[in-house]
This record gives sequence, C-alpha cells and structure tokens, in this order.
Amino acid sequence: MSSHSGPADESSKTELNHKLEELSELLNEPVMKSTARLSILITLALNTKLTFTELLTITSIGKGSLSNHIEKLASSGLVNVRTVFRSSGPRVIIEITEKGKLAYKKYSEILRYLI
Repeated sequence: MSSHSGPADESSKTELNHKLEELSELLNEPVMKSTARLSILITLALNTKLTFTELLTITSIGKGSLSNHIEKLASSGLVNVRTVFRSSGPRVIIEITEKGKLAYKKYSEILRYLI
C-alpha cells in the first residue's frame, strides 16, 4: 500500500476536518450536549410526533429525566409539546419542529459524510 499525498488527498482531508468541526459545533450547543436529548430528537425526526408514553418506551429514559429533556428541547424550539384530552384521559404529544428537523438533518448529513 502506498501513501500518496497529493492535492486531492489534501482537499479530502480539509473537507473531512471541516465536517468534524461542524459536528463538534453542533454537539457543543448546550441543548445537544446530552445523548438523551439527541436520542429524543432522532426518535422524533423519524416519527414526527409521539406521545410521552411512546417516547418513554422507545428511549428507555426515566419519566423525570424524559420530562426535563423534553422541556429543554422545547425551550430551544426543537420540539413542541401539547396536551390533548381524550375519553381515556389527557395525552401529552411531543412533535418535532422545523428547527428540530433542520438540526437532525444537519447532524445526519455530517454523520453520513463521515461514514
């Protein structure tokens, strides 16, 4: 195996490093520093909206923690939370926002590039 280092290699390395910087910036945003919040965001990006109970089941995050993480995502504008009243009782619905979809898209595009 030869180690050829030419202009194309340097260009690829520069682009790779740029993508790594983008990923670091994204993950250094306070709301994205938590793997639990990232998991919630990814889950909602793939499902659009879920009930609190569905998110609880899918993510395996404890009730209190899930509630806190959802609150942080909502205050950052990444998700919307609303309560709907049904005959079986109230249901909390969590839905990803356009801002949340863009954050997920950016995150997934960077990961796809790196893989």
